[in-house]
Amino acid sequence: MNKNVKYYERVLKKMITTRIGMYDEWLEPQVHAAALCWQMLEKVQDELMNGKLSTQRQGSKEQYYTEVNPLMPTYKELQRTMIQHYEALGLNYKTTPSKIKEDVEKGVNAKKDPLREMIQGAQKAAMPEIE
Repeated sequence: MNKNVKYYERVLKKMITTRIGMYDEWLEPQVHAAALCWQMLEKVQDELMNGKLSTQRQGSKEQYYTEVNPLMPTYKELQRTMIQHYEALGLNYKTTPSKIKEDVEKGVNAKKDPLREMIQGAQKAAMPEIE
């Protein structure tokens, strides 16, 4: 049973909030990319599990050889990419909790900085919102 992208986005957002203690909107593109990858990973896994992992083929000289399902390299690449998404989102042990906490604290302190607020206000006034 494959779920939609919004499901994976909700799960990832919950995982991030649990791990870091908050969720910032600037993570939306990364979360969306990870959700798409996760969905495709599950689709490919379903195909592999419902089919054969290998088949016997006859070569040009009448010899037989075993051919691995051509989706296997795709599955491996999707797994590797998903691990990279987890790392980018701070959801595995390769990303240290102290690094995540420092980044979050910098973000919180930056939000309270009056100069930063003034610059952000000027930028918003100069550029129309993207909707």
